[in-house]
Amino acid sequence: MDIEFPRYERNDACRRIDVEFVARFAGSIPSREAVRAELALISGADPAVIALDRLRPRAKKGEVRGSGRIYDDLAAMKAGER
Repeated sequence: MDIEFPRYERNDACRRIDVEFVARFAGSIPSREAVRAELALISGADPAVIALDRLRPRAKKGEVRGSGRIYDDLAAMKAGER
């Protein structure tokens, strides 16, 4: 899976990184866990501190568009997510 980031912005007030991404894949549509694991690998963060919004797959194009937040730690995630 190859991931590009049209938006990758640091939000210091919330102790997180706000991302929008396009993940390109071959074969079946990747699961949320697979996308989360790939984002964790790229960012060096723990997968438990990555919150994903709705993913929009485009199977015929072989891509998934989505957005999410990568928090600094679990405490920041608990404070920022409902």
